[in-house]
Amino acid sequence: MRSLKSLLILAALVWVPTAFGVWDVAGQGAGTGSDRQKIVGTYRHVVSETKDASGKWVPEPGSPRIGYITYSDTGYMGVHLMPQGRTPFADFAKPTPGEAQKAIDRYTAYFGPYVVDEKQHFVIHQRAGQITPAGGDYKRYFDFVGNRLILTPADNGITKEQAKRHIVWEHVPNAQLSAEAKKFVGVRKLLYTDRYVEKDGKLIKHGERNETRTGSYIIYTPTGHMMVHLMDKAGRTKWAGATPTPDEALATYRSYGGYFGRFTVFENAKPKYVVHNQEGTLNPGRQSDQQRFYELNGNILRLGAPPTTKDGETSGGHLYWELLPPRSTALSSTN
Repeated sequence: MRSLKSLLILAALVWVPTAFGVWDVAGQGAGTGSDRQKIVGTYRHVVSETKDASGKWVPEPGSPRIGYITYSDTGYMGVHLMPQGRTPFADFAKPTPGEAQKAIDRYTAYFGPYVVDEKQHFVIHQRAGQITPAGGDYKRYFDFVGNRLILTPADNGITKEQAKRHIVWEHVPNAQLSAEAKKFVGVRKLLYTDRYVEKDGKLIKHGERNETRTGSYIIYTPTGHMMVHLMDKAGRTKWAGATPTPDEALATYRSYGGYFGRFTVFENAKPKYVVHNQEGTLNPGRQSDQQRFYELNGNILRLGAPPTTKDGETSGGHLYWELLPPRSTALSSTN
């Protein structure tokens, strides 16, 4: 992997058109404009690098990982980044503390608004939620090199020159989405979930409104990708140290769920459904296609997994996701 400096020199000598641009479901993006326009898009992880004693950038252990980072044109972002070769749980529904500790090790997942400083060329990820039970913003210097976005962490007041690590992402081109699939594109916040019970085709129970994970995100992108972040809004306890104990890891795992991959909409089916084609998930080794029946009503997307039938009764549940409104990504504005 070439160093960032070499890539920048190459880009200056040989101009390569970029695919960055506004989150336009009709095309591939404008490819020009301000940094705030250029950063919009979905990117696949290429490599994470650290600087060795000689100043050379080298791949860090375990790189590349599997995952994506996405920036919407409405001012929100999300990331899922997963190590390869993770060990599945012995019982996928009941991980031990030790298994949970391994499952979340080096698994990156967070979501929230973002703002861009175009003068100093950095983006701030204003985390609304994250797998680790601790908040705070992330500052990342950025460089565009061809169709790649290079993010350099600059937390704790360090400068770009002092940084010893950066992450290289590759822009993903937009997909040919159907008119119905385009309706999914955007960032949505969870309002609540509910439950229902039917018997002989009649609704006999509906309710049990649950707001435990209100504020979680689901993101659908023009590239045909999606990611979901489901986080308990209360009761998460910070780790005592920099890394979790097995029991702390299990509590973290139980209070945060998520996965990422592509999505496919089957609007001609009865009832209509969308399939989340999982590429990665917090539960190691459990990648599978997730079918979700859906209903679009204005800014609300209702999703429901296939129901189950027992003793003549059919039961299931829904998640209600509200489309988030556009917000400014200019650092100087009030956010």
